[in-house]
Amino acid sequence: MDYETADGSQFSLREIWSEDPNPTNTTTATTTHTTKPINSPKFEHTLITAFVDGNAYAGKSLQRISAMDDVDVFGYLEPVPSENIFPIMPAEFTRAPPFDMANHYLKAPQFTYEDSRPGRTSVADRLRNEARVLEFLMGQGRRRRRMENGDGNDVVGGKDEVGGDEVDAAAAAVPHPNVVRYYGCVLKDERITHLCLQRCYCNLAEYAEVGLSSEETDELLGQVQEGLKFLHGLGLAHNDIHPGNICVDSHGNAIIVDFDSCAPFGQPLTKGVACMTSTTTEKGVPVSDKKNDYEAFKELVQFLKKERKRSSACYPQF
Repeated sequence: MDYETADGSQFSLREIWSEDPNPTNTTTATTTHTTKPINSPKFEHTLITAFVDGNAYAGKSLQRISAMDDVDVFGYLEPVPSENIFPIMPAEFTRAPPFDMANHYLKAPQFTYEDSRPGRTSVADRLRNEARVLEFLMGQGRRRRRMENGDGNDVVGGKDEVGGDEVDAAAAAVPHPNVVRYYGCVLKDERITHLCLQRCYCNLAEYAEVGLSSEETDELLGQVQEGLKFLHGLGLAHNDIHPGNICVDSHGNAIIVDFDSCAPFGQPLTKGVACMTSTTTEKGVPVSDKKNDYEAFKELVQFLKKERKRSSACYPQF
């Protein structure tokens, strides 16, 4: 269960269940050879994560979600150590401009209760790595704009490399029309708390429910292919292509988002669809490879080609 309160605080609650090792009530399943008891699931606890006033919290409750109100939830929360999920911002990274609701989406790190335990820094590492990839792509966008202008002058910020300056919202370099636009890092106490990104209309899973014509489907798939071709040309694979990671902007164009699994070819993977499905491995460990994106794209084609009835319009979600 995910929800947001009127003051902008965000909460995520997940109930954890397991098989009861000593069930009092069981049913049985009969096969041709044996009769075995089927244990009923047993509620264990509810895990809670939250962002309140820009600070991260986590907690565990022995109550069911339905039995808790907001006061109860707050009572279980404990601060998450900043170093667990918020990395120190390198000096060369870009500071985000002031937030603009109409154009900006702030991506916060996704974490679980276990990530809040002392010494766990994998979430912070992923956020920093995603920012690094987006900084690199922004640099490619700047070079492209310089070439389009026919001179050697950097049209964004007046310097060739990213160096901590704020990026003007209207002038942010677009690396590719089908790759999400990145504006910089949101900071608190010199740590990255959010990535400031282009606000999109909705994701492809939601957009497809509207009911797309074959022409619209082909156009979207072609745009995703162009975005992937751009990434592969830079030696990068996305490694997490699925309908939730393809967004649609206000003009109906496909935008590839979520770069926390994006990595140079051959780099080991710890997250993303490809981490579970990749056949490209190094000593048994899945690695970044454009084949991962090709296989995921096939699944995307099947998803979009699935016949659907036209339904209500898609509203801005992302």
